[in-house]
Amino acid sequence: MFQSYNLLQILIQGGIAMIPLLICSLLIVAVIIERFLAYRRIKFDVEDTLYKIQHSVLKGNILEAVSLCEAKTSPIAVIFKAGLLKYDRDRDEILEAMERARIEESRKLKRYVWLLGTIGSCAPFIGLFGAIIGIMRAFHNIAATGSGGMAVVAGGIAEALVATAYGLVVAIVAVVGYNCCMVKISNTTEDMKVYTLRLLEILMDHRGK
Repeated sequence: MFQSYNLLQILIQGGIAMIPLLICSLLIVAVIIERFLAYRRIKFDVEDTLYKIQHSVLKGNILEAVSLCEAKTSPIAVIFKAGLLKYDRDRDEILEAMERARIEESRKLKRYVWLLGTIGSCAPFIGLFGAIIGIMRAFHNIAATGSGGMAVVAGGIAEALVATAYGLVVAIVAVVGYNCCMVKISNTTEDMKVYTLRLLEILMDHRGK
């Protein structure tokens, strides 16, 4: 049915349902690229930074430790900075400051990810909607001509097939992107919890001396 068609012509065959699906496609690409760049920026050597922070704390140079954190864009560095700025407070206040920073950074990690999940859930139904319209069109053509045959129903069937297939493709890409983001968020969140406690131990150990 589509042998002589190029990709654009095939997409046009999908009918009105292709409009929201194409918009969804653009949103998926935009979110995946934005999240990839955002997650790439947060990469840094946490252990090396923590070692340098510990060294600065042992020297009593808290400002130097804060500067080390400000030079990084990672959420873990933001948490470190929040704790260091409360260095002279009690343990609970330091932990509370880092927890507030951790919650805020967790929200930033999840930014726009909900779009991928929503599109992944809705795209198949949009494709199904397009398929129903295509089938209705095929039956309308049969009623209008008073006869069947491939020539009469081809347009409607093509619309149904293209809309369904493209809806599934969009959903698959969105779900894969969503799952990749959630794995990254989960791993980073766990790291934030671990390093929050490690910095707290360093600060408490130093103050206990």
